Amino acid sequence: MHIGLTLPGGVRPRDAARLAEAAETAGFDSVWVLDVRREPYLLAAAAVQATRRVRVGTNVAVAFARSPTTTATAAWDLAVWSGGRFVLGLGSQVGPTLAARFGVDADHPAPRMRDYVRAVRACFAAFRTGRGGYEGDFYRIRRPVFQPSADEGVSEPPVYVAAVNPVMTGVCGEVGDGLAAHPFTTAEYLRDVLRPALAAGARRAGRAVPPVLLQLVVAPTRAALATQMSAYTVPAYRRVLDHAGFGEAADRVMAAAAEGRRQEARELIAATFLDRLGVIAGDDLAAGLEPWRGLAEHVSLSVPWFGPSDAEQVSLAERLIDRVAALRQA
Repeated sequence: MHIGLTLPGGVRPRDAARLAEAAETAGFDSVWVLDVRREPYLLAAAAVQATRRVRVGTNVAVAFARSPTTTATAAWDLAVWSGGRFVLGLGSQVGPTLAARFGVDADHPAPRMRDYVRAVRACFAAFRTGRGGYEGDFYRIRRPVFQPSADEGVSEPPVYVAAVNPVMTGVCGEVGDGLAAHPFTTAEYLRDVLRPALAAGARRAGRAVPPVLLQLVVAPTRAALATQMSAYTVPAYRRVLDHAGFGEAADRVMAAAAEGRRQEARELIAATFLDRLGVIAGDDLAAGLEPWRGLAEHVSLSVPWFGPSDAEQVSLAERLIDRVAALRQA
């Protein structure tokens, strides 16, 4: 199992560079950037500049908030800058959040994501040859490049696709180079639902099954982990709890959150399904990773970004880096 670091959601570019360098020194295999409070491609650039060995990727950037050409251009430049170490991770985002945060509506997210990834790859091909375009069901791009690229020998960035439900996971199997599994999941859901859907999608397209990248939250306390997971307790992620037998608890949590009783929602999470999600920092980290062995080829450890201040997030990430370094030396 390869271990990566997810940079905190509120990290600034200068801290992103410093944390990425520290993670590389500590022996992490990769560094990943969220798209929650900062521009993910700028943070990825800071991480690329500060490192020499680790893979750097977005986990994930919101696809539908940006045109395929805009996304492809940023990914291509980061691939050039990093010497081929950049990974483009894309996610659809929950519909209400997409509209509220970006002012964008995107219907039919699964087929749209399939088309989006194909459009991005078409842009990569056009960047390499200086010509080409794309005609798909959702995206039509006549001229993604104005002149041939001088970036000879550059490898196209791998494209990972985020998914929570089996339909989007199947799309990842069809067109993705890796599945970016959401931190709001259980080992059983990954085993019983996501991995079979990923394999089915790959079979439909006649492709090898892509690897799985799991983002796993490591929180300092149960309360901090419950607060982070409360950000994900929305109808779009309900199927994870249904699969684990916590449908009734999910109803109670979502009702409390909808009525503004956020503390009650967090306490309900802590009392019911929290132990199936994430890792508490006081626990044995190696033991916390054990349930995911064989289910995820890559695990990216993150700290809570929902609740702690930006400075607190950076401090938590520094402690996590030290802890992983000590684990590798043990």
